[in-house]
Amino acid sequence: VTVQRSLASRMAEELLQHSVELGVVSYRPDDPQIRSIVVYRDELVFVMHPGHPLAHAKEVSIRELGAEHFVAHNVPSPLRQKVVQAFQRHRTPLNMDVELPSLEAIKRFVAMGNGVALLPGLTAQREIERGDLVQLRVPELSLERRLRVVHRKQASLSQASLAFLK
Repeated sequence: VTVQRSLASRMAEELLQHSVELGVVSYRPDDPQIRSIVVYRDELVFVMHPGHPLAHAKEVSIRELGAEHFVAHNVPSPLRQKVVQAFQRHRTPLNMDVELPSLEAIKRFVAMGNGVALLPGLTAQREIERGDLVQLRVPELSLERRLRVVHRKQASLSQASLAFLK
């Protein structure tokens, strides 16, 4: 079994070209030749450094986030678009001053006190438990994230892939 990292936006193409047998993405691919199976669900979480002025609140409204400086992932995604739309619906500025290439880099940057972030709960769980990051609830940003395993609908999957899916 070989695991490789790739842009999710290229996953359908890689599957259809037989470059990979399975993929993991956080959106439903549009291509009718691709089958997707939801394997994990979590939510987007709003996080910050423990010394941030909002860190002692339990909850914050989206309107209160208009003055915050967000650290974002530099790869567009359907979930990012939902966040942008939520801020637009509430007529609240979304200041994405810094964009970084990985979720790991975003967590470290925010843990150093540089802005706030919206991250998949799964990726921030350890830092929240350790106290490196503080999570606040934002009722208007209750967004579920679904991880999906994807493969070609007409594929004859290998024993390794079948075992992985099982």
